[in-house]
Amino acid sequence: MLVYLDQNYASRMAKHRLGQRGHEAFGELYLALKGRVLAPPSPFHALETLFPIRGPEEKAGYLLPAMQDLFSELSQGYWVRPWQEVAVRQERGLSPEDFLWRGGSWETPADLSPFQGLPEALRGLPYREALEGALKEIKGRTGLKEVPFVRLLAELLARMASDLNRKPRPSDLLDAVMAATVYPYVDLLLTDRYLRGLLPGKSVGGRRREVMALVQRFREGVDSSS
Repeated sequence: MLVYLDQNYASRMAKHRLGQRGHEAFGELYLALKGRVLAPPSPFHALETLFPIRGPEEKAGYLLPAMQDLFSELSQGYWVRPWQEVAVRQERGLSPEDFLWRGGSWETPADLSPFQGLPEALRGLPYREALEGALKEIKGRTGLKEVPFVRLLAELLARMASDLNRKPRPSDLLDAVMAATVYPYVDLLLTDRYLRGLLPGKSVGGRRREVMALVQRFREGVDSSS
């Protein structure tokens, strides 16, 4: 089974390994996943570990050794390819070989610069208008065709932009690009409550009860399709 641990899950597993309290459920999940799934790191993990954007309490790079150890035990040596490579390869269809490789590095974080300013430009537009604008901007800025990555990224940005009841977060762009990259390929995306709501089909949020349900699920050997 191919599982993606977003930074919410991965960092809390790493913090548990460092002996920090409050992350025990994620420690139990790590033990339940070990040997049962393939969970690769990605350039998004490298970006968020080296340059944290979710809160000032995160010191840049302090989790790196624990993150490296964590993924060395879950990844089988694989990495998620950079989003640019994944998207270009989707022009010929979806294949695991176009998603996973062994060439990743913690020294090569994801590059989000092509999309800078896009969430702000879309903010407050009705969904359909935001979606059309996002599609146009993403294709124009990247030169990509309307592949699954482009469509999903546009949909996520449009839904975020048109939700006036929610305050935008600094990590919204990163979360959207990450999800657009990995969601078409993985069996499970382990993420936060908000992204779980946007992508309910294969996503699980990070509340303790959800994490412990996953622990039980993997201990019992329940397949994702069950």
